[in-house]
Formats: sequence, C-alpha cells, structure tokens
Amino acid sequence: MKTTITDITGASIEVTDLDKAIKQCELCKDSPYKMPSGQTVGENHRYMLAQLQRMKYLK
Repeated sequence: MKTTITDITGASIEVTDLDKAIKQCELCKDSPYKMPSGQTVGENHRYMLAQLQRMKYLK
C-alpha cells in the first residue's frame, strides 16, 4: 500500500509500509528535539501518527 501523509509543516511524505511508519512514529513521539520550524520532533511524529492510525482504522 502506497499513500501520502503530511508532516506538521505541510510537507508530503510517501508511506509504503503502514505498520513500519506507525512503529517509527510511536518510537519518536516523545522526542524533545526542536525542528527548524519551531515544533519538536515529537509533536511532528504525534501529528503524523494520528493520520496513520486513522488510515489503519479505515483499512
């Protein structure tokens, strides 16, 4: 399955393996490191994780 989500800055990200993407986001959702946009890496991964979980639920 190939699909696209967006990160917190609006950039498109192609997802080819939904389960691996969810696992990666879960591992990084608590990261305190700042991105150039001002948000943390954790905020970004939580934002993407919500999209991925919706996709898995609808699948």
